[in-house]
Amino acid sequence: MRITNKTLATNFLNNLNRNLTQMSKYQNQLSSGKVVTRASDDPMLVSKIMDIRNNIGMNTQYNSNISDTIGWVETQDGALNGATAILQRVRELIIYGANGTLSASDRAAIKDEVVQNVEGLRDVLNTNFDGRYIFAGQNTKTIPFKFTEAEGLTYDPANDKNIMREIGQGINVEIITSSKEVAGDAADGLGALLKNVISSLNSTDPAEIEKLSGELLGKLDEKIESMLSLRSRIGAINNRLEASKSRNETENLNLNTLLSQREDIDIAEKFMEYNVMSTVYQASLAAGSKILQPSLLDYLR
Repeated sequence: MRITNKTLATNFLNNLNRNLTQMSKYQNQLSSGKVVTRASDDPMLVSKIMDIRNNIGMNTQYNSNISDTIGWVETQDGALNGATAILQRVRELIIYGANGTLSASDRAAIKDEVVQNVEGLRDVLNTNFDGRYIFAGQNTKTIPFKFTEAEGLTYDPANDKNIMREIGQGINVEIITSSKEVAGDAADGLGALLKNVISSLNSTDPAEIEKLSGELLGKLDEKIESMLSLRSRIGAINNRLEASKSRNETENLNLNTLLSQREDIDIAEKFMEYNVMSTVYQASLAAGSKILQPSLLDYLR
């Protein structure tokens, strides 16, 4: 086959362009620090990188959900700790008020202190976290508990549903936010009990005073035990969240490591490859100067 000057020139330019393209690729990788900078560089690799980035994004959101929920349940635990302390004080006042030798004025003073404690209990149960009430069911923007001496400690019966939080793909945790979980049934719960305590302290009837150290004290002990049990359940939820957060952070670290392996370049390796390709390119230019010699037509111009 006859090799013409045109064939030599065409082959030279094709090879030169190929070398220049490869050198440009290494330049882009060195300047960006990434193996690929556009989908056309390696569609399969870009698809894998996008999947990893998507997983990292979801994990980051889950981590934010977990952190927020941990803050929520820790606030709940603190509120219930305060509520338990108040109920313990009310218990002491009931025992003191059940003393039959007290005068009506003494018992009225005890009643007033109980009222103040119940108001304090209302305030504790109305604790909010980041602008959301922690024991308002799913109506977290509405104050859940109210108190008057006539009606006692009350809450909206609609606040009886807990909140679900997504802490992982397909993983949900139920957060105890129901007012009913905290205060019990409206008819026979904590609010009704405290209302009866105040009523008995306000009475001069010996039968009512006797109820203080009997029926009412026993029921209050049950409510305190129930409050401690609720704290235990919230503590278990907190432990689960802490474990989930640890797993999430480990998974995110692994995903970021995998992402770096897929998309980040080895600078030393790429710099060496670039230098080799630069040398090849310079050699191509030198060879081309020998191939593209002046032809007869150049002398006839």
